[in-house]
Amino acid sequence: MDGSVWVGLAGTLVGTAVGGGLSIWASVVAQNRQAKATRDFRIEEKAEAAVEEMIIQLYVIKQRARDLPQDNRGFGAWDQELSQLAAQVEPTVLRIRDKELRERIEEVLGYMGMTHELTDYLVHGGSLLLPWTVCSYGLECLGAAVRGEPLPEPTEPIRKARVIDAHIREQRGIERAEAER
Repeated sequence: MDGSVWVGLAGTLVGTAVGGGLSIWASVVAQNRQAKATRDFRIEEKAEAAVEEMIIQLYVIKQRARDLPQDNRGFGAWDQELSQLAAQVEPTVLRIRDKELRERIEEVLGYMGMTHELTDYLVHGGSLLLPWTVCSYGLECLGAAVRGEPLPEPTEPIRKARVIDAHIREQRGIERAEAER
């Protein structure tokens, strides 16, 4: 065999090796992209499922918040039940990907842990229906997220709950300062 045959054969082998290497590399890259897309899709599915589950759970809390006790003896159990329902839902909130939505729902659930204050601080806007209307705001936020709409502005009940919460925090700070003296 003369040199040109060897050169041709070597060129063919090098070309085949380079082509095969590039083909393998392209396959690996495509496979990695597909795996990432599949992971992202699963994460998004879980986040959407969390929002849908949160809607159902917050609706249950809202219904229970509307079932006001008929006498003062039942108020403590009602208050405790709302707090427990909100606490049970907290792990679901962690799966909500949208930070602003997650924070708003955490705020609503936090207020369910202080229904006694929301209903007693009448001077600061508290009322027996405030826990129910706060839950309604949470549901509005979740509904907007599911529909892909911007989150609604804070409603009057949320602003009232914030005022009550700030008042309570201020009182506790004063009590702590007095206790430290």
